Amino acid sequence: MGTISGVFAPILPALTGTGIIKGVIAILTTAFPDWAGSGDMSYTVLQAAGDALFYFLPVLVAYTAAQRFGLDPIVGMVIGTALVYPDIVALYPFGPWGLNKFLGLDILVMMRYSGTVLPSIIAVYGASKLYKHFRKTLPSAIKNFITPFATLVITIPLTFLLVGPVFGAVGLGILVGLQNIISIPFIGSVIVGLLVSAFMQVMVIFGLHWATIPIMMSEMASPNPFFGGAHVSILFAYIQIPVIAQMGAVFAMALKMKNAERRAAAVAAGISGVFGITEPIIYGFTLPKKKPFVYACIIGGVSGALAGLLGSFNSGGYGIAQPMGAIGIFTYPTYLLPGFAGSTMNFVIGLGASLLSVGLTFALVYLTYKPDEAEMKVVEEVVIDTSKVNLAAAQKVYAPVKGRVLPITQSADPAHQQEAVGKGVCFMPLGGKIYAPFDGTVEMVFDTKHAISIKSPDGVETLIHCGIDTVKLGGKGFTPHVKDSEAVKAGQLILEYDKDIIARAGFNLETQVVITNSGDYTAITQAKTGDCNVGDLILYVE
Repeated sequence: MGTISGVFAPILPALTGTGIIKGVIAILTTAFPDWAGSGDMSYTVLQAAGDALFYFLPVLVAYTAAQRFGLDPIVGMVIGTALVYPDIVALYPFGPWGLNKFLGLDILVMMRYSGTVLPSIIAVYGASKLYKHFRKTLPSAIKNFITPFATLVITIPLTFLLVGPVFGAVGLGILVGLQNIISIPFIGSVIVGLLVSAFMQVMVIFGLHWATIPIMMSEMASPNPFFGGAHVSILFAYIQIPVIAQMGAVFAMALKMKNAERRAAAVAAGISGVFGITEPIIYGFTLPKKKPFVYACIIGGVSGALAGLLGSFNSGGYGIAQPMGAIGIFTYPTYLLPGFAGSTMNFVIGLGASLLSVGLTFALVYLTYKPDEAEMKVVEEVVIDTSKVNLAAAQKVYAPVKGRVLPITQSADPAHQQEAVGKGVCFMPLGGKIYAPFDGTVEMVFDTKHAISIKSPDGVETLIHCGIDTVKLGGKGFTPHVKDSEAVKAGQLILEYDKDIIARAGFNLETQVVITNSGDYTAITQAKTGDCNVGDLILYVE
């Protein structure tokens, strides 16, 4: 869970944005039913904006996973693009797997990797091990081009031959199992309602939700006599129940948060859930916190089972049903089935199960959820005033790391918060590399490698401290690229650290940049706040 959440952290804002775009498209297609088939390119362009991230999710996940596992990100992206390569998708375009020849052998291969997460992460993790091995063992003259070649030529076939069959076999098991359960009157509808509503969002995490599509398509292919001859899917009728449970969980979490930025992100993720898109909710909020995700699954399952039971009395033993298609809030009108005597009750049961699911999940999560320190922290708006700074004469310190920069007084470290070490700024860092903030000389690389002190030619002594309490790691996870008394240039790589090691050890990744001889100067002024890139001006020293 921690790995998946960490991989998704950089993708989350875009994921939330595209989820809302898909919601806008759903609203527009409902308001203007002929728009999609009108030939107007605006529909296609908006669809591309909303669907591109989800379709190419293996590529984006491969990139961020590569950063996390220490693989060249571009090599990771090549692995991800192989999973959604058009010729691969075309081999079996209407389902998640197929039987194909590979060197003369029949191999069960998962074909629908678009929208999946775990296959890409697994492949990149394996590739990272190969990549590091080749970088260490190959001669310098050839390793720059042989390493990516060997990594890709081994990893990509193995991904299709090992990861694909595993997911394909699990998917086939789900397919056959659900088909058999659906056919059992009364009992089957309760079990299907329970399983689908409890585990569908779990299947989304692993990309196994594709396994249900062939069932739904086969259900829709012929009239169903138990639902007035309508072309409906029993399985699809339970999809919305767990979706809205996740939505209830994230809205409850948002209400408990005091940090405006985190609350706004949670609300935005919840809005995407209104339109049936749960990935921003799961990867950004409920899954990393574990309990809200589990609660939503449990309550969703209970609500689904109840819907199956009540629906069976209405349909003669086969639960509830609806046409496959609309998702999110727009799915509810489709519970009304023309020609089916129990149409109104089918709608009432479907809607009631969703309301029960969202209501109970919201209440349970709200009563039990305890926001972490970052979610409870009220951050005052920082106003940068450089009007009194002598811009020409002031010495300048530049950002040594990419991330979000805040005043040192908002640090999570009490000592830095009180400016006990010196005046400066703190970063919520992205990536794991630290660069020199100016031309100068390395005064000291700490024995525990988690901090470096650099002095400028004009005497500005700057401490770059990575993490909070990371001294306790004893250097584990940190790799300095400079030594004491070494001259450095602004923008030169001076330190790398492994975010995974630090995070798994339970330490905060916040990075502080402070002027340790602040008493020698009359004023130290922050030059920037918010998002910051390496090399951006962050401090004026006068």
